[in-house]
Amino acid sequence: MSEALAPPDAPLPRDASDTPRAAVFVARRLCKTYRMGEVEVHALREVDLEIYEGEFVVLLGPSGSGKSTLLNILGGLDLPTSGEAYWRDHDLAHASEAMLTRYRRDHVGFVFQFYNLIPSLTVRENVALVTDIGERRARHRHRAAPDADRRGGRHGRPCRARRPFPVAAFGG
Repeated sequence: MSEALAPPDAPLPRDASDTPRAAVFVARRLCKTYRMGEVEVHALREVDLEIYEGEFVVLLGPSGSGKSTLLNILGGLDLPTSGEAYWRDHDLAHASEAMLTRYRRDHVGFVFQFYNLIPSLTVRENVALVTDIGERRARHRHRAAPDADRRGGRHGRPCRARRPFPVAAFGG
């Protein structure tokens, strides 16, 4: 694990101009337990996390260590069993389904590795489809879709195909 969290009264981290930065995501004592029959599976145990605007964060760990569970909670796809999870001033741990839907629609973007892209659509068309669902469809679709064409390669490499399909662009 990285360094321990600072106490609540500690000064906020500062950017290059010495301006204090507020955390974008905060998790405190975050737990997630799944039931599989009579067995309880503890996917997250007492996780504390702070992520600040502009930070690049990597979640690294073995299979089953809770990486996807944490991302699902921070992304509004799942609720914790206990603990606190905030995005800015929004309480994700106790949010209604309607609030989580608005949060996902307006603020979250997921590109899943498996099963969630439409294989008959190009990468650009898959990205454009998601923006069509939101409220700001025309304005954002034309900005997001070309970026997918440039970045849609496997492992960060550009796609060679002129109109790449998901199977050519993404893969493990």
